[in-house]
Amino acid sequence: MNAETKERVRVHIQGVMDRLIERRTVTEPFLEAEVAQRNPFGLAVVPIEVWKGAKFERSFVTTLGQGIFEQLGKIIAEGSGAFAQNQYDKALTINTFKTESIDTIIKSQRARAKKGERPAPNLTEEIGKLAALENPRYEDVSVKSDLYIRRPDGGEEYYSFKTVKPNLDQTAEAKRNLLLLRLGDPDCKAYFALPYNPGGEGYPYSAAGHSIPNKLFNMADDEYVLIGATLWNKIGNDENTYSELLDVFRQVGQRSSQRIRQEYFDL
Repeated sequence: MNAETKERVRVHIQGVMDRLIERRTVTEPFLEAEVAQRNPFGLAVVPIEVWKGAKFERSFVTTLGQGIFEQLGKIIAEGSGAFAQNQYDKALTINTFKTESIDTIIKSQRARAKKGERPAPNLTEEIGKLAALENPRYEDVSVKSDLYIRRPDGGEEYYSFKTVKPNLDQTAEAKRNLLLLRLGDPDCKAYFALPYNPGGEGYPYSAAGHSIPNKLFNMADDEYVLIGATLWNKIGNDENTYSELLDVFRQVGQRSSQRIRQEYFDL
């Protein structure tokens, strides 16, 4: 990322953290009396600092899940020289045999997942079979992507951002959108995007102990699934984007961590 992009990223993250701290300390402060009312036995045996920290942590996780990552993706993509837009609607005209078969595939995989079976999704194979399906009927569909990028060479990329431990409904939605985009516009790239690897960067996603996405995706196949460094380096079109983004978060953290200690924990 160039200096201007890093500053835009820093300002955005800083604004998010400032608003979060204000909410937790001013507009919706932590109240010990609420813990005592709702969990008297827990408060009796666990220090109040644990409850207070847990409330801030939940707010922080929720805040990160409300669009900050897709918004950072837009800033970073623009800094690379691309056009980018959040919540982008793509209109497609697709053969109904394909759309019906997409729904059948996902329904079948969801059913197998609920039974505890372990399907081995192969999206390349699925797309190949779906692409061969034809009938005389077509329908217009619209797919909303959390982040759309058009590169200077005209290449188009669509990203479906989800929480790093998505549920089955969120995963199914991402897969349906990905298949629709890749079949409706075979020249585009569409991805299932997770902002970081809960199992640890450099480790398999399965190390997080969250198996749901594996029901519908091969989470190690970066042709369709981008996680952590792979995602950010793709968006920034540079192998250093992920590490640089972490550096900006750390920079913001020097100020926000001190504010949280002083204003929230009274330390």
